[in-house]
Amino acid sequence: MPIEKKKIKPSNPPPPLTKGDKRGILSKGGQGGILSQIEKDILKCVGEGKTNDEIGKIVGKTRWTIRFHLKNIMKKLNVVSRTQAVSKAIGQGLLSPFKSHGRAKPHPKRKVCIVGLGKGGTAILDIFNEDPSIEVVAVADANPEATGIKLAKKLNIPVSSDYREIIKKGIDIVVNVTGSKEVREGIKKIKPPETELMEGLSARLLWQLVEEKRKRIKEREKILMDHGALYHLGLVIENIDSMKDAALAILGYAMKLTSTPAGSLGLFDEKSGEMILAASKGFSADFKKVDRWKVRKGGLTSYILNQKAPLVITDVRDYPNPNLLLLREGVVSLLGVPLAIQGRIIGVLYVNDFKRREFRAEDISIFSLISVYAALTIERVKSIEEMWQLSITDGLTGLYNHRYLMEQMHMEIQRASRYNHPLSIIMLDIDHFKDYNDKFGHLEGNRALKGIARILKKETRDTDMVGRFGGEEFCIIVHEVKKDGAAVFAKRLLREIAKNHFSGRRITLSGGVAVFPKDGKTPVELIKKADAFLYRAKKQGRNRICC
Repeated sequence: MPIEKKKIKPSNPPPPLTKGDKRGILSKGGQGGILSQIEKDILKCVGEGKTNDEIGKIVGKTRWTIRFHLKNIMKKLNVVSRTQAVSKAIGQGLLSPFKSHGRAKPHPKRKVCIVGLGKGGTAILDIFNEDPSIEVVAVADANPEATGIKLAKKLNIPVSSDYREIIKKGIDIVVNVTGSKEVREGIKKIKPPETELMEGLSARLLWQLVEEKRKRIKEREKILMDHGALYHLGLVIENIDSMKDAALAILGYAMKLTSTPAGSLGLFDEKSGEMILAASKGFSADFKKVDRWKVRKGGLTSYILNQKAPLVITDVRDYPNPNLLLLREGVVSLLGVPLAIQGRIIGVLYVNDFKRREFRAEDISIFSLISVYAALTIERVKSIEEMWQLSITDGLTGLYNHRYLMEQMHMEIQRASRYNHPLSIIMLDIDHFKDYNDKFGHLEGNRALKGIARILKKETRDTDMVGRFGGEEFCIIVHEVKKDGAAVFAKRLLREIAKNHFSGRRITLSGGVAVFPKDGKTPVELIKKADAFLYRAKKQGRNRICC
């Protein structure tokens, strides 16, 4: 329903929630907050692309009040953005789907005349009348009682008993369904050069093709009408930019539309030949522990990848090479479908049932449609994540870049301050790297930088952050470690790097360690202090750590 504009004075933000106030109560299980009507109206406007000022005019509130409501909505739904709030509200049924107000520019209609309104001509008229890209401007038949003539009159299409009266300039196509050579030759003589003539076998073939197309369209429409959740799914995944969220949304809708209690979505890594578990529902914790596995020869996934087609199994216990993990989970029936982009398999989507069932043709059809949504969404999200990764990493070494390191350092300092946890910064610099480049060339110098980067990544913890700070200088953010521990860790890194040879030459590093808050309370202060210690290490003979 359209949102009714309220002519009231702008109000101040609502008062803070008090005990017993139900406006901010979360629903059971922390699945999102109960939204008031005004919050739903605001979210609907957000989904339609409206600004805060525009929303304020519609609902009769100030832009500041709208901002307050949006923050409250995001808090209730446990999301961090407006678009995520819209997606989650729709996904949880708190907000009805809506259509975009944007309109595509219509294509010009093809103007068509039909000559001969027997069975074939009538069928073509009926089909063309339903096609928005075609306009039947006139029809002709020598028999005024022809079925097609009567239909044309009902449709307010001009009729004639003489084809010569309807063929004029501006007609794109003349369809001759009479089968008469005389009529064909007559049309050829009078039609404008730019007008196309379609007749005989071509006209009958057109009839068959359009009829078949219309049949397929109706079948698809029936499926979509029976399962309106597909439209829901399209709205939800349109604004998702996280692989985890996308996989969970796709899997959830797949299970809902096939009425299955469990399912999983795996992404295929072509390089390693492994499947990576992106999402699963309805299974035990043990199932989720196996988050990466090799594709078994003769297994279920192997079949789908090789055949590039859906797999239906009524009883997995009868399958020649059963999946033991599925058997332990109690899975009996399953339906699997490949996720493909331009013939390339990027994943597999499964739905499972713990009792024996026969999957209907409708289930397979709707599942195949979901796989198209899924493949396109996953590819889009993957591109977004890759672009994000490129924006935060150094192009040569693959480590985090200077900008991202400084941003993260600022956040980590705030966290360390809030929870009173230790935080250390290690700065490392390659000794005599200019001489190395002068002697071996910049290409060898780049290889050395990449080799050192690999060692640093390998030897640091997943919780630590390693980045290329600039040139031959590296920075490591070490969590939950005091200065003494960070210094010991840094010395171990230097020993590991010294064990390796680059272009037949041993490379050493010097480093400095600074700790928050003793050596600095800001990223700049910590870096400055760590650099000072690094310079001291250089003066003391290099290949050492100072702190």
